Amino acid sequence: MSGQSDPLRDADPLQDADPLQDADPPPDADPPPDADPPQSRGLVAGLAVLVLLVGGALFVRNWSADRELRQAVELSTSFGVWSSSTIRPGGEVGYYLLVRNDGALPMSVTSVDAGAVGLTLRMRDEGERRIPPGREVEIPMSVRVTCVPGTGVARPSLAVEIGVRREDGGTITRPAELRPASLLLDAAATLCAVRPELRDHELSGPVLRGPADR
Repeated sequence: MSGQSDPLRDADPLQDADPLQDADPPPDADPPPDADPPQSRGLVAGLAVLVLLVGGALFVRNWSADRELRQAVELSTSFGVWSSSTIRPGGEVGYYLLVRNDGALPMSVTSVDAGAVGLTLRMRDEGERRIPPGREVEIPMSVRVTCVPGTGVARPSLAVEIGVRREDGGTITRPAELRPASLLLDAAATLCAVRPELRDHELSGPVLRGPADR
């Protein structure tokens, strides 16, 4: 039996080894690239921060513009008078203020206050007057006169304060001018010339006659 070979002893260990398992990588092979190097991560983070900053700036700008629009109040006024000789014996006269909404949102007039020597002007009727954008409303005015020195002295306009309620519910006051003031001042001066004893007399209504007409 000495002529038989032992297969385990005769096996070549180099032939049975797994070349893929035991082989060493070549010395000049490059290491596998990093899938997410630090430089890339920093760039992505920087871009994300930039996007957030730009988005935040646009949001603040749009919010500020919308807020300014909601709070903007633009109006113009004109003062007028109407009269009739047939409504009552002796006639009747009425004063009114035209208020136009020049803004982009609806608003409501809540009050009108003006005055001069011997004169007090108010809204004749209580309640708000809603005005859509680009429209105007006629507000009847109560005009009370007390004849004192200086009542009816000529001037081009009278200062007036107009109370406004915005669309967002906020309230503000806007200054304006009653023009032409002569419509009111001339009537007050003429009336006080013939009835100097008048106190707190309402001009919007029946025309008050002088002593010679009674």
